[in-house]
Amino acid sequence: MRAAIALLLGLVCAVPLASAQKAADITQAYIAGIHLGASQARARASMTRPVRLDRLEDGYRRFVSPGEKLESYFRTGTKGVAVVTTWNRQLTTAQGIGPCSTVAALKRAFSGRLVPFRQGGRIVAYRLGNLIFTVEGGKRVGVVALGRGTQAVYVALSATECA
Repeated sequence: MRAAIALLLGLVCAVPLASAQKAADITQAYIAGIHLGASQARARASMTRPVRLDRLEDGYRRFVSPGEKLESYFRTGTKGVAVVTTWNRQLTTAQGIGPCSTVAALKRAFSGRLVPFRQGGRIVAYRLGNLIFTVEGGKRVGVVALGRGTQAVYVALSATECA
């Protein structure tokens, strides 16, 4: 009987420890639960209110959640979410990299897999598959974005940076 109670107590105590581990908020598939291609309704529902709609040049629309420090971009001709950006230091990859992380930590976490993006002879961002890490200052990650192609990098470079 005592063994059964001890086993039950052990299981009850172990469950909170396992669930206390933070899941990655930034992956190759999503940022803060928003996937590329998600509908406007789904993206907006995934964002913390208030959510503002901005109409931008070049056929872009953007949902912004200032409190969550998260943006979803939509572009005419692209189905669903085209780019997701964040400058929220609380959102990280499984390796603990996110906005405000050091570039040194970024390079350690993804050594050999980062592809530099240069502008004016300087590295201003790194790509890792669909993820983009802006590094305009050279020492810290400013924005983490999820998107495909060069346009997504330019969107990330013009997004609000980690302060």
